Amino acid sequence: MKHLLQVLTYDYNADSLTIRLFRLALTFMEKKNMDSKTLIVGLVIGLLIGAGGIFIAAPALFPSTTPTYTITSSGSTTVLPLSQMWASEIGDFYPNFVFNPTGGGSGKGQADAASGLVDIGASSSYPKEDWRTANPNVDILPISADALGIVVNDAVNGSTMYMDADQACAIFARNITTWEAFETTFGVSVEATGDINVYVRSDASGTTATFAKWLKTAADYDHPDADYTWGYGDSESIDWAAGINAVEGNPGVASGVESDANAIGYVGLAFMDDVTAVWLYNPSLDEYIEPTVENALNALPDVITNPGVNLFNADRPNAYPIARLIFYLIPENPQWYTIAFLSWCLSAGQTYILDVGYVPIAGSSAGSYAVSVIATMVPA
Repeated sequence: MKHLLQVLTYDYNADSLTIRLFRLALTFMEKKNMDSKTLIVGLVIGLLIGAGGIFIAAPALFPSTTPTYTITSSGSTTVLPLSQMWASEIGDFYPNFVFNPTGGGSGKGQADAASGLVDIGASSSYPKEDWRTANPNVDILPISADALGIVVNDAVNGSTMYMDADQACAIFARNITTWEAFETTFGVSVEATGDINVYVRSDASGTTATFAKWLKTAADYDHPDADYTWGYGDSESIDWAAGINAVEGNPGVASGVESDANAIGYVGLAFMDDVTAVWLYNPSLDEYIEPTVENALNALPDVITNPGVNLFNADRPNAYPIARLIFYLIPENPQWYTIAFLSWCLSAGQTYILDVGYVPIAGSSAGSYAVSVIATMVPA
C-alpha cells in the first residue's frame, strides 16, 4: 500500500477530487480482496486544467486478469460525436474500460438516465424543471460547451449571411416562405430565389429545445423592418408548421441543407463544416457574431453556480448568441469506474473536444462547476 500513497504528492486541496478518487480505489480493493501488488501500477494521473489546480483521474492500469468495465450511454445526437471520440480514446488511458455510447436524442438520454437504464444519459439541453423535480438524484454534469446555429446551403448567399431572431422566426414559423419575400420584408439581399426549404429535427432533441428558446428572444427587441414572435414552444419535440422538412438528427439536417440549394436549418457547431454558417445578431452587443469555438466560450460567465445558466445573447465581448453547455446525466450511486471515466472526460478527455468541433471547458467556470459535481458523487 505504501507505493500507492506515495503517488499522492500533487498540490491539491484536502477536499479535492483527488482524495475521493483515492478512496474509490481503496474501496474497490477491499471489495475485490486485492492487495497493492495486484491492483494498479499507477493509481492516479494528475493533469493541470487551469487555475483550478490539479485534477485527478482514477485507476489507470489494471492487471490482465481484471475484467472489462463497460460504461453505457444513450441520448443526444449532438453529444454523440464527442462520446464516440471519447469511446475511441479511453482505452489508451484505461485499457479495461469500454465506453458504449448510442444516440436517440436528448429525450431518450434523459428518460434512460432517469430510469437507470444506462450509466450516462447524454443531453444537449438542460433538462426542464419537471424532469429535474422528478429526478433530484440524477447529477447534471456539464462536459463541454457548444454553439448552435443556423446554416444555409452555399447557394443561398455564398459564404456569408447574417440573421437575427426575428428573421429566423419568420422563416422557421413559415410566416415567410420564399427568398424573395424574405428580401422584401427585411430589406436585405439574398442570391437565392424561390421557396425557402426549411430542415428541422424530427426526433426529440435538446438542439431543437435550445434553438426554440433562442427564437423566443425575438420578443425582447424590436426589429426595424418587421417584428415576429415565436409561438411554437420550446419543447424537445415541436409540432412544426406545414411544409417543413423534418429529418433525424444533426447529421440529417446538415445533409438536407447541403444537398438542397434553397435550404436552411439549425445544427450544432460540429455539423457546420459543409454548409454556410450564418452570423447571428446579439442584441446585447448590437453586433453580428460568427459561430466559432472562441465566441461560444466568450458567452460563459466568470462563475457558474447553476448548470442551467442562460448563455443567450450574453453581454460579453464577442459572445455568440446561442451558446450552451452540453451534459451527461448520471444516475445516483454510479459505479466507481463510471466516476473514473467522467473524471477522465473532464481532464485528459478535454484535449479531444476541439477535434469534434465543440468547446473545451477545462479551466473555465463550467469546468470548475463540473469538477465540484463529480466530487460529490458516491459510488455504488
